[in-house]
Amino acid sequence: MEQDFIARTALDELVESDQDQIIKAMVPYLPASGQQFLSVYAKTRELMNTMALFHGQKNRADMQAAGVSGTDPLSMLQDIRKCCGGESRRQIDHITSLIATIQMMKIMNEDPPGGENP
Repeated sequence: MEQDFIARTALDELVESDQDQIIKAMVPYLPASGQQFLSVYAKTRELMNTMALFHGQKNRADMQAAGVSGTDPLSMLQDIRKCCGGESRRQIDHITSLIATIQMMKIMNEDPPGGENP
């Protein structure tokens, strides 16, 4: 069975370190009390890093998609698709196909240059 790679989000890349990932990977191998402690510790570190990331910042240019001046639904869906798997990924693929079909239909229904239909 082929397993899809699930990417980390831009926010995760900014607030998580390799140490955080190692800590999270250790959780299933600990007894219940250790799992609880380490899970809360890892998430607290993420929260603290997130708060520090935005502390005193009006605009996070490194959080914005390169070259995106507004909302580009297809680019956003492509980025979201990288971060999920299974049924969620299939649903995003269906939505992307639907948007592409609608865009093609709009192009086909546009008047040709010159203003008249043959």
